[in-house]
Amino acid sequence: MINNDGQSDLIRLKDLAPEALTAAVAGLGEPSYRARQIIKWVYQKRVDSFDEMTTMSKVLRGKLSQKFAINKMARREMLVAKKEDAVKFAFELIGSSEWVECVLLYDGKRRTACLSSQLGCALGCVFCATGKMGFIRNLSQEEILGQLIGINDYLALRKDKPVTNIVFMGMGEALSNFERLRTSLEIIMHEDAFNIGGRRITISTAGVVPSIERLIAENLNVGLAISLNAVSDRQRSELMPVNKTYPIATLVAAAKKYYQKTGRRVTFEYICIAGRTDTIEAAGELERLLGGFPCKINLIPLNQCGDCPLEKSSERQLLMFADELHCRGFSATIRKSRGEDISGACGQLAGGVRQGESL
Repeated sequence: MINNDGQSDLIRLKDLAPEALTAAVAGLGEPSYRARQIIKWVYQKRVDSFDEMTTMSKVLRGKLSQKFAINKMARREMLVAKKEDAVKFAFELIGSSEWVECVLLYDGKRRTACLSSQLGCALGCVFCATGKMGFIRNLSQEEILGQLIGINDYLALRKDKPVTNIVFMGMGEALSNFERLRTSLEIIMHEDAFNIGGRRITISTAGVVPSIERLIAENLNVGLAISLNAVSDRQRSELMPVNKTYPIATLVAAAKKYYQKTGRRVTFEYICIAGRTDTIEAAGELERLLGGFPCKINLIPLNQCGDCPLEKSSERQLLMFADELHCRGFSATIRKSRGEDISGACGQLAGGVRQGESL
């Protein structure tokens, strides 16, 4: 059904939380179990037409098609890394000329989807291509889940298993799109949808402390990764303007509170920049900040991002820095860079707005 503005009046079904879908189905005079059937068809079997839902009568399928829209986001682009350990996707967003990027990562038996939560980002980290876009808008629940559906479609075509792990480390600050993140997680964890438990989901944040505290209150049992990236407020504020509002001390305090509430060790993501964040002095400052706190440190080699003047640590220096942290009692891991050759590595995602070209 199209309204006078040329837009569909149909309800976007993938924007509904399970309870809202159950209520909508009840409004059609159908029992609640129908909602669970629909969830399974849409998210597990990934159909994009009610005609494919063969466990329901033709009459019901007709009623559903007159009320809801379940069409998928179109895939604009797909790039496979030379090592075939990463695939970057660009999906067109709903009813717009915009597109968002996300990444599939292969690691042994894991199939990890690195999902985006916003188009652009307001936080302006100097080493991040998404930050250079500025903030355009939050993604809807459907647009977050649509990335996961699209990635699973790709895996199914390759006769591979579906996504096993989720990281919200794509475009945007996930905790700044909190409500849509929370409802998306409800679908991701739902046993009739993607059935991915909180132990296999990690949310990354640049350090918006009130949102971390809100996450603590939700009791979602998901992992938390915090982009620390520096050991002094002066240095971190130069790299990450958000530090001027939420300095390191408040960020570490929020991380400790998260651990106390959930029992899950927080991961501190730490970008290694030659001569700046990879020194023995920096290791000593990390020990001062985090010593005695059960946490993980994820060392990330700086990835190329536009005209960023910073240089990545050499492999030798990175190994020396990791050894120094191990000697100081830290659990420190060097993150293997995947997808750098397709601009799909950490800090390289940048979607956009189509400006008149045809697809």
